[in-house]
Amino acid sequence: MKISAIETIQLPEFPLSCFVIVETDSGIIGMGEATNFPDVISAAIHHVFAPMLIGQDPTCIEHHSAQFYRYCNGSGSAGGEMRAASALDIALWDIFGQVTNQPVYALLGGKVRDSVKIYNTCGSHGGRITGRRDDEWHMEDAGTLAEDLLKSNIRAMKIWPFDYAHPTYQGQHITKDEIKKYIEPVKKIHDAVGDEMEIAMEMHSCWNITSAVRIAEALEKYNIKWIEDPIYVDDADNMAMLREQVKIPVLASERLFNRSQFKSFFEKRAADIIMIDLGWTGGLTEGKKIASMSDAYRLPITTHNCGGPVLTQASAHFCISTPNAIETETLRAIYGTFPEVTDDLVDIRDGHIYLDSRPGLGVKLGKNVFFRTDTIRYRTDAERKYLRIASGDPWNR
Repeated sequence: MKISAIETIQLPEFPLSCFVIVETDSGIIGMGEATNFPDVISAAIHHVFAPMLIGQDPTCIEHHSAQFYRYCNGSGSAGGEMRAASALDIALWDIFGQVTNQPVYALLGGKVRDSVKIYNTCGSHGGRITGRRDDEWHMEDAGTLAEDLLKSNIRAMKIWPFDYAHPTYQGQHITKDEIKKYIEPVKKIHDAVGDEMEIAMEMHSCWNITSAVRIAEALEKYNIKWIEDPIYVDDADNMAMLREQVKIPVLASERLFNRSQFKSFFEKRAADIIMIDLGWTGGLTEGKKIASMSDAYRLPITTHNCGGPVLTQASAHFCISTPNAIETETLRAIYGTFPEVTDDLVDIRDGHIYLDSRPGLGVKLGKNVFFRTDTIRYRTDAERKYLRIASGDPWNR
């Protein structure tokens, strides 16, 4: 069995996502997905990695992962190339599962739990959003948002109110009044539902150490789940220094892209919880290695995921087979639209994701996607032909 063609798909429901389809001469196809700057991801897939993969055995995943990393290392092992490699790695695991008639989680070591707990990131990009938007809701009335999430048994939510204070001093200072203003969503959640809802505080590396410590001190009495990337994560010493000064668990980081970048965070004890994005860190192959390193330091791991049905399903397979994985990120604004683009069930209910025994990832894009006029498609085949086959482009690109 050889790889015969590679196709990328972009859909307006998921404006951050680039889906990849890896075709084989046996008729088996694998699905992958990565997020952020999908045009860049698609270009890297077709112009860099497709020539490497076409004609190769898709089940030689470790070999391909090593080749991906060797190429990406020339550009810092990050960015669009690493995201492209991640999407392809996920697709190769999907193929391997179908070849062996096993779900991906079985190939990764088997289930260690029956389901994966989710938390809701209160964003609203993409999707066919109806009603109130979570990104606006969490700033306007976070208490009623928490109540609404609890109706679906979602018991953890991530918000980022302090980001709105960043522009005043570019993260170098935060005033007492700003802390008082932007802690209000946290207070409203606590007043409305108490400890029924865990609150994760996303900080998007907005702050210097002093400001981050002041924010963390103000948050302490609310039993915050974690503070995520409070400062730039390009210096593990700084993060370790911060961690020593705060009582809230420190999480890092979706902004680290491979096990070598995580290494110093482990060694310097710079985080309490590790987060990876399978669509950014080299896919399932690299993700499992980072998880094993994390486990050696007795640290839990969670997955960052702002993607569509493929990345969500891949994250579930990873977490359900990884002993130190505690939960995965989801956006209900996005997963509510999954049925519009796939006929396969992504089983999210009661605050968890459930997986059955379908081979591979168990999810494909629906046939309707390929005939829509708002689908952007590119394809590279065995003759290295690079074709755009979208019939329409409503995004005005």
